[in-house]
Amino acid sequence: MSYALRILIVDDEPSMQLLFEQVLSSVGYYVTVVGRSRQELAQVRSREFDLAVVDLSLPDEDGFEVIRHVRSASPYLKILAISGFMVGDVHRQALVAGATGTLLKPTPPETLLHTVYRLIEPRGTWAGR
Repeated sequence: MSYALRILIVDDEPSMQLLFEQVLSSVGYYVTVVGRSRQELAQVRSREFDLAVVDLSLPDEDGFEVIRHVRSASPYLKILAISGFMVGDVHRQALVAGATGTLLKPTPPETLLHTVYRLIEPRGTWAGR
């Protein structure tokens, strides 16, 4: 019996939620999507995830704070910070907050898959789709 890696998506934009869910589940990841930071923390506390993808611009809480909460609740969880405004010092700020990696959105599906795979399987070899 194999284990599907679990990914939590925290993004309030329905189009981004759908994109992430479709792209990641199409290659076998088990995807849970939430649109609010309060839902995210409840999910992290109630389930085990291999990766959390966190939007830095959420309506109910600053994405950097969400990353800090997730990191506190799950110290070994990989966290991918995403933003449409990954300019200037935002990349570094996300890493300082506890993100494992960052990604500019929107992003092509291939880039998303490669980034997720690189974070989850750092020693693996990416073969593409």
